[in-house]
Amino acid sequence: MKTFKITRMALLCGASLFAGAAPMAAWAQETEQPAGEPQPTEPEIVVVGTQIQGAKINDVLPVTVLDEQAIENTGAASGDELFRAIPQAGTVAFNEQNETTANNARGDVGSINLRDLGTGNTLLLINGRRMTLHPGFQTELLVPVVSSDTNEIAPGSVRRIEVLRDGASAIYGADAVAGVINTVLKGNLRGGFLEADWRASDGTSLYSYRLSGGLGFDFGGGRGNLTVYGGYFHENGMPASERDYAADDNRLPLVEGTDFEGDSSFNNRNTFGPFGQFDIQAPSGSTPIGDDDFYLQPGTFPDCDLDFGGGICARSGSTPTSAVRYNRNFGNNLISRKNRYNAMALLNYDLTDNVEAYVEASYYRSENRRNITPSAILSAVPVGISRDAYYNPFGPAMRDGQPNPERLPGTTISDDGADLIMERYRFVDAGNRDVSVDKNVYRMVAGLRGNFGAWDFDTGLVYSEADTIDLARNRVSLTLMQQQINLTTPDAYNPFNGGCLEDPGNGDCTPNPQSSIDPFRISVFRKSGTSLALADFKVSRDDLFSLPGGDVGVAAGVEWRKETFYDDRDPRLDGTITFTDSVTGDFNGSDVAGTSPSPDTSGKRQVYSAFAEVFVPLVSPDLDIPLVEELNLQLAGRLEHFKDIDETAAVPRIAGSWTVVPGVTLRGAWSRGFRAPNLVQVNDEGTTRSNTRDDFIVCQAQVEKGIIDDLGACPGAGVISFRSGTENLVPEDSTNINLGVVLEPGFIPGLTLTADYWRVKQTGLVGTFGDDNAIALDYLRRLEGSSNPNVVRLAPTAEDIALFEGTGIAPAGKIDYVIDDYLNLDSRVSKGWDFGLFYRVPDFGLGKFRLRLNAARLESFVQSAGPDGQELLDGIAAGIVPLDVTVGGLGELLEVDGRPKWRFSGSVNWESGPVDVGLFGNYVGRVYDTSVSRDDPIVSDDPNANFFPVDPFFTMNLSVAYSINNDTPLDGTRLRFAINNLFDEDPPLADETYGFYSDLHSARGRVFHVELRKKF
Repeated sequence: MKTFKITRMALLCGASLFAGAAPMAAWAQETEQPAGEPQPTEPEIVVVGTQIQGAKINDVLPVTVLDEQAIENTGAASGDELFRAIPQAGTVAFNEQNETTANNARGDVGSINLRDLGTGNTLLLINGRRMTLHPGFQTELLVPVVSSDTNEIAPGSVRRIEVLRDGASAIYGADAVAGVINTVLKGNLRGGFLEADWRASDGTSLYSYRLSGGLGFDFGGGRGNLTVYGGYFHENGMPASERDYAADDNRLPLVEGTDFEGDSSFNNRNTFGPFGQFDIQAPSGSTPIGDDDFYLQPGTFPDCDLDFGGGICARSGSTPTSAVRYNRNFGNNLISRKNRYNAMALLNYDLTDNVEAYVEASYYRSENRRNITPSAILSAVPVGISRDAYYNPFGPAMRDGQPNPERLPGTTISDDGADLIMERYRFVDAGNRDVSVDKNVYRMVAGLRGNFGAWDFDTGLVYSEADTIDLARNRVSLTLMQQQINLTTPDAYNPFNGGCLEDPGNGDCTPNPQSSIDPFRISVFRKSGTSLALADFKVSRDDLFSLPGGDVGVAAGVEWRKETFYDDRDPRLDGTITFTDSVTGDFNGSDVAGTSPSPDTSGKRQVYSAFAEVFVPLVSPDLDIPLVEELNLQLAGRLEHFKDIDETAAVPRIAGSWTVVPGVTLRGAWSRGFRAPNLVQVNDEGTTRSNTRDDFIVCQAQVEKGIIDDLGACPGAGVISFRSGTENLVPEDSTNINLGVVLEPGFIPGLTLTADYWRVKQTGLVGTFGDDNAIALDYLRRLEGSSNPNVVRLAPTAEDIALFEGTGIAPAGKIDYVIDDYLNLDSRVSKGWDFGLFYRVPDFGLGKFRLRLNAARLESFVQSAGPDGQELLDGIAAGIVPLDVTVGGLGELLEVDGRPKWRFSGSVNWESGPVDVGLFGNYVGRVYDTSVSRDDPIVSDDPNANFFPVDPFFTMNLSVAYSINNDTPLDGTRLRFAINNLFDEDPPLADETYGFYSDLHSARGRVFHVELRKKF
């Protein structure tokens, strides 16, 4: 993409020859109308992707259309479930199971990711205009990403969904790299309806219900219409304990009898639990432990070195054995408790015979609450325990003139006692974190549309804002906690009393008194918000002049929009209240246990754009040219200027369709696209993140010394990474190619078949190299005698030197921090195929049949590695770096942690009189979980053969509806019974937080659904 400076006036007034590649209404079809609305007498033609009103554009670009019947077939209770049923939609990174950190987009949220090109590369529209972004953000494929929230779209308010499966930056602007999804709302309702439904997941306590209604009426002698909708949804939530695959971090029993039986990767119980790990600030030989590092465990476990009383003992070492590790899913919710409220009003009024005024107003609120694992300290932020702390087992010999009852006998520690460093500990007795996320979204659209002479116009103003409050209860203040531990009286907090002796991984059977916990238990908030203001003006004409092939259409327009965001962190996270260890003097910018410091961040952006579009029919059937029944061409272009980064994108697009003979149409498109760095990437002034990472070079030394078996058993440690944004980032470029065929054989009336090949190349991707990749690169280079300068280490200690002695590897000190700034990285190329079938079976007297099939085949997805990444991949290929060291986000990513080769959905509907029966199937293909690799690698042509295979997932929905149409009070009543996931398929097992890929699969199981609707 060419970028250049341009003044605001020149941008708004300049004209460029554009063309709008208007996508086809490939499956133009009747849409089931909302209750109370008259049925159309002719099929409704769906066209998205062109701004030319009334242009006769069909079969040009690939569009998937979901009408009300298709939406109902999916069984969706939320926008997230609805969009997941689209095969071209990729992984859903924003989902409610992704809740482990406040730095993720938590709560009742869903995202959209067409083609798996990355969240933020798909533009989501409501009635043809942009949605505001969800306030939260998170990292995906090394890139901090943002997305509109699909859950803001209630399926019951939608007339149809139009999915343009091709890049459309020339028509719609930034973020339309992978495609555009337009949600068309129900309007012009005449009459009303009331609706209620109830759902329950078989074999669980999970249930939900929804109440909704709408009313519409004409006024002003039929010149206007007002339609209003409202709805309430409640779901009670489900604990993780109700699903075997989610109940326990130790999933070894679930892989028994497979090739991965006994693989330690499936035991993810955490080294941070109520049985803590400590470092004595005294010589190693001063206690019977024989080491300054020790951890606590039940006294019945082997290798006890020192009895602590109460059935627990100390064992030497810095890595707790797997038997004492903690199940982080204990007491958690798998599915949140939630409420959703939505209200909407649609108004249109004919001011004159040629001008119509319209208004859209909507409000959405969600309330989401769930329990997640109790707080733990970060290994990068250990906490000092004073020698004078009441429960310090190595405290002073005397206290208040009496022998200290808490000091353990049999040590040579001085009578003054010794300080301790608490390096691993989880505050299980403080309770699971109780997280609520409340969200409010307001949207207002007002505009005029109509015509003056032969020209159509549409102009509008949009204002929308979204705000969230993420409140986490039962968090731990480091400062207050350290004060409580270091009290010299019995009301101090005791971190040495262990947990449950029978099963150390579940709960805490020896909790501290509430009076010693409450002083340091806090609530922590994150307040975030986004807004969108937009003004546009568009004109079009479908008959500017005539050619032998037909009328030439043209459209042009200008747009201004302003986007803002803010991210307000709790004072204990944003640097206002910090933690300075009273024992060691170490400083940390966060005072919240387990959470890295994050500064308050905000940003704003103004964007100015202009577009033009031309549709040129070159050949029509009337010309009677052999093998050229029709030939159409679209040209489009757009300029878009981003004021904050002072960059301008200029993107063209050309598309065409060639109908060889009636019923056989070839189509193709080439376009350029762009995506500007999002406001988080540009305005982040410096974020510190502490993540658990494997320090591979240290673990390699442990392997050489026989301490651990392989790098797969590397215990991980807290690593600080520094990231910052910059205004020097430039927009990402993309090039899209789409080639396809549409078959509508005349000898099978009602049948449409489509096949499309697509290819997208993205360059200048904004992201980070990744701190885990940086550490892996440091590992490779240290094996070869050098190092990675972005991995900054402390000087090796005597203990470090001793560990590396005799390994042939130079001693490496502890990682201090990793530099991981945002950059315009390298390129990504992805390609695949789409296949479609739509068949409205002729009526043979057996009722109406309608068949649909939509399939997506991903052929490849290659992320270019760049020099550093390629060095890593070469090291793996050469066998220098073992497969246990995974390289995130680089190379061929097909079927890697997502991105299955095949996804499809299909449905069959049968209607006969008052009865409607629907059958819907949804398939998600196999992927590989690269966090698990075979202990004994096999030789295979499949590069993923040594990783854990996550099985395909196929579910079916069945529904039966009966409508009453008579002159009784029950007239207009419809009863529908449905079963989602008819055969109660569990999501396939994966080495993930809750045992499955929540961004691909669902844990709801078989769901019974009863719906009652009454129209009037």
